[in-house]
Amino acid sequence: MEPNDVEAAIDEDTLTSLSMQTGLSREELISRITRDLPEAVNKMTPNGALPPESTKGSGEATLLDDVPPHRPQAKSTGQNDV
Repeated sequence: MEPNDVEAAIDEDTLTSLSMQTGLSREELISRITRDLPEAVNKMTPNGALPPESTKGSGEATLLDDVPPHRPQAKSTGQNDV
């Protein structure tokens, strides 16, 4: 999988939204998807088939588990914030 494959598959609005939600730059987000998605798909589809039960809530690692929560930075007023 290449970065241009990710950009072709995921629309710009979704990439922007994911970037804002995760706090990752667009480039880092695409890099992580490119790196981690093939393995995630392989884990979710053993032998090329969907598992019989949903794995949601199973405690398994997800693609963005190691992404820290995004905390918006306080906007500076241009004055000394004390």
